[in-house]
Amino acid sequence: MNVLRGEIAAVLLTVLGNFVVADALGQRLWFIVVACLLWAAYVLARAAGDRTILAEWGFRRRGFARSMAVLAPLAVATTLAQLGYGVLFGRPLWHWHLGLILVLYPFWGLVQQFLMVALVAGTLRRRGAIPDTVIVVLTASMFAAAHATSATMVVAAFLLAVVSTTVYFRHRNLWALGLYHGWFAAGLYFFVLGDDPWRQVIAGAFK
Repeated sequence: MNVLRGEIAAVLLTVLGNFVVADALGQRLWFIVVACLLWAAYVLARAAGDRTILAEWGFRRRGFARSMAVLAPLAVATTLAQLGYGVLFGRPLWHWHLGLILVLYPFWGLVQQFLMVALVAGTLRRRGAIPDTVIVVLTASMFAAAHATSATMVVAAFLLAVVSTTVYFRHRNLWALGLYHGWFAAGLYFFVLGDDPWRQVIAGAFK
């Protein structure tokens, strides 16, 4: 129980760090790097003491194909919608920065999915006192609140979390969710918001 409470507290601290370090101070790169390293260290430390924890969380091969079978059509539909929005509002449809983000963002997406669906939603589900539908809504609301700097991001984060948590409950595979998260976010930033995350992150880190 103390471990579970500590994990939830650490997730909330990460969300707070995102608001303070990434959003308010503009140091998004350093926040992402430090958060990824700290959470990777935690995962490895837990796995060293319990070899079953990785599979329990969703770091496993099983469920990947089934998850992608659900997520791939959604990814195609979402990308087409994002591209259509981009064309309508005159967004550039390609830049080499987009290629970098498509490759790199899934790693950050994987960390976020781990925090959101494995630790938060997974913990609530293991407690067994709350219906899955309520857990999905609670998790999505928390993830949306973590993106409260933009109304568009709030809506997008909520919908993403609804999909991710639902698929996780069915197939429990984080690798597929990390990929979907990264690709969804890349299209959202470039085609809907008209932002370049690569330029923003690097510029904020070295200004």
